[in-house]
Amino acid sequence: MAIAAIGTAAYFGYQAYNAGNTPVALPQPLPSVDVEVPEESIEPPTPEPTPAATTVLDSEQSDPKKLTLKEAFPRKRVSIGGRTYTWTKVNITARCDKVAVGTFATALKRQKCSRVLRATYVDAKRQYAVTTGIAVFPTKEAAVAADKKKNLAKTVWFRGLAGATGSGADKADISGGYAAGLVWGRYIVFSFATYADGHTPTTQEKDLGPVSGAFRDYTARVIEKRVTG
Repeated sequence: MAIAAIGTAAYFGYQAYNAGNTPVALPQPLPSVDVEVPEESIEPPTPEPTPAATTVLDSEQSDPKKLTLKEAFPRKRVSIGGRTYTWTKVNITARCDKVAVGTFATALKRQKCSRVLRATYVDAKRQYAVTTGIAVFPTKEAAVAADKKKNLAKTVWFRGLAGATGSGADKADISGGYAAGLVWGRYIVFSFATYADGHTPTTQEKDLGPVSGAFRDYTARVIEKRVTG
């Protein structure tokens, strides 16, 4: 994707470790609200925007349309990386700090994040549960400033969004996994891929990284369409 972006990717264990090997526990999960989003047919890809055109996304003055759940997650079922995923939970909140952790959560509030939209998808075999989403800021500068406060090694990032018991995503908020993200204009696009059974990936398990990155890139198309139409 030909865009100017600030990307991130890192491994999240069930317990993260700092330089002194002190375990850092994952945050407690928060309740979410189910929202109905209809399943839609797959649309053809849109042309990539030119770098100059993307500056419209740098401010809510030039990009005033409010981002909605229907725009962010228009399809209940999606095909990514050769697998079909169905969302089990979607959520929107204006309390951005409540769906993030630590100093990053504080930064979201300080930089006037106006909403975070999240969805968790599970593949047909119930191997993966992936939370992906978009955080909205008033300006590109605010988004970049907030993004700098993340610490993926210590799980200082967005929380996973858990689904109902039996959905395959009921452990998405407490599982270890891989995070990926980018800043595009006044938006932070993010993803967090976990195993549906909740087990922490071992050093030999490398498949979650590409899954997380693919979801990040897929969700970024939502922002791309704001430029290309």
